[in-house]
Amino acid sequence: MFKFHAVRTISVTLFIALLAISHPAISKPLSNQMDIRVLVDVSGSMKKTDPNNLRIPALQVLTQLLPKGSKAGVWQFANTPKVVVAHGEVNAQWQQQAALAAQQISSTGLYTDIGAALNAASFNAQDQTQGRQLHVILLTDGMVDVSKDAAQNARARNALLEPILQQYINVGARVHTVGLSYRADEATLSAVARRTDGLFEVAENADQLLDIFLRALDNTVVTQQVAVEPIQQSFIVEQGIESMTVVVEKNGDDNIKFTDGNQATVARIPAVDTQTWQTSSTHEVVTIQNPAPGTWTLISDTAILKRINVVGKIQILLQQSHQNIKVGQPSYIDVQLANEQGTLLSAAQLQGFKLDVTMDNGEKEVFSRQQQFAIDKKTRMDLPIINQPGMYNLNIAVINGPLVRTITRSLKVHPLVALADTQSAASNTLNMPVAEEVAVIIDTQPTQIQPDLMEVSKEKPSKALQALMLETQIAQEPAVVVKESTAVINEATPEPKTVTSQLVDAVNELTATLSSPPETADKRPKEISSETSSEASNETASLAQDSLVVAPQTLYWRWYVVGGAAFVLLILLVILRRSTQVAVAQAKPESTTSKET
Repeated sequence: MFKFHAVRTISVTLFIALLAISHPAISKPLSNQMDIRVLVDVSGSMKKTDPNNLRIPALQVLTQLLPKGSKAGVWQFANTPKVVVAHGEVNAQWQQQAALAAQQISSTGLYTDIGAALNAASFNAQDQTQGRQLHVILLTDGMVDVSKDAAQNARARNALLEPILQQYINVGARVHTVGLSYRADEATLSAVARRTDGLFEVAENADQLLDIFLRALDNTVVTQQVAVEPIQQSFIVEQGIESMTVVVEKNGDDNIKFTDGNQATVARIPAVDTQTWQTSSTHEVVTIQNPAPGTWTLISDTAILKRINVVGKIQILLQQSHQNIKVGQPSYIDVQLANEQGTLLSAAQLQGFKLDVTMDNGEKEVFSRQQQFAIDKKTRMDLPIINQPGMYNLNIAVINGPLVRTITRSLKVHPLVALADTQSAASNTLNMPVAEEVAVIIDTQPTQIQPDLMEVSKEKPSKALQALMLETQIAQEPAVVVKESTAVINEATPEPKTVTSQLVDAVNELTATLSSPPETADKRPKEISSETSSEASNETASLAQDSLVVAPQTLYWRWYVVGGAAFVLLILLVILRRSTQVAVAQAKPESTTSKET
């Protein structure tokens, strides 16, 4: 009875555990909470690559677009890292402090110690347990440079790629690297990003810096955007939008204005409590609470609408399986919908929602698919298998009638052979089997090099060379001939063998059989006549060549058998010897007694 209750209890426990594993999305929604750390190079070389110090407005825009409630911090680095904006929770006060602190960035450093910067901004186990997605955005224009000693720089670079970077890999943090100009160490920055499943991009000049920062931000946080009508410089605000953040590239216009959904004018002056205007030398970032629904239009002759981020009653929870894949490797995205409190939408609330995903390579669309949202679980969209390396743009849209929310992500597809390893990677075959899915792309262990197979020539030797080969082979086998002649003598005058000698002979015979190579269909003759025909000589020479190609690995198992058999026979030999000694000892008293009689 006790066994029955124990079995029933275990069965129920396993059943409950199985249900919990098979339905993880019901009780655990995807996390959209972020922890982002920004590292900015301020070495002296940045005076040339960023003469107008465009890092400042780019950083100001970036910090203003970070979602409220996330965590963030900013460091600058050259010889040593220094905190620019203390790491903490993002709110209005933190963003205001970041806008002011960014103006202090200069280019006075001597060296570029990237490893020290990553050490200063590294995550710990407590950061990992908070359930936030961990990201780093690193900007530099150079390479690992800590000294005038090249050997010391090499050691610093190795430390960056191994123990320092391993800390980020261990906690699952992604490092997104931005190289300002092609003077940056592309190999190192690319390796840092790839090993942590981050993205690497090069800004050819500082003017491109903001666009790359915004792409890096899109790949770290889930920012819902509404579409911009570029010709009219307008966008539509739907009912239920709680707040929106508009980024405008000023292009010399310092008097930015809008007409809102009620066709009223919205400007910096007069100041309104529900509006926050954050200006920089190049951009205006405007955050408006509870904007009026309808069509909004930018009023300017030169300014350009860059993006509109919105926060509403619908949260889009998104998780991307990979940001770095190789040619032929599968990837996917998981999407869930929740309300403002983070509770997943019910089956009734999900009615009418569709997930629309398109992918392009910057020139043309390569993938498009739409599907309904799944009920009570994650909606997974499998992305296409890509056979061409490059950077791909993912446009993810959640649609329900007039409601449209878009999210942009990037996917970097790497060639099967890294460009750093060969110059002919572009010609590498792309039609390879699909690779197995991995959680984070890191460098795999090097494949063991297999020994090359010996290639035997098919050319036939001349008659003179055949004769020389036969003479050489006969000269190298005197022991075999002696052994065979000895065997003939033994067969002519056989002697009675004891049990011990029979066991020894059996061991020798087994050893010779297992250690010798397999016999061919045509055995070699024991004696070679001087009148051997040329065909026989060719066959013998061929056998001599083939004997050189026998791989030693094929004989390993034979020696195991020989050792085992020898051990067993040795035990039998000892037992028989002891039995013989006992019999002899018992026979001696009997013989002594008979003599006395």
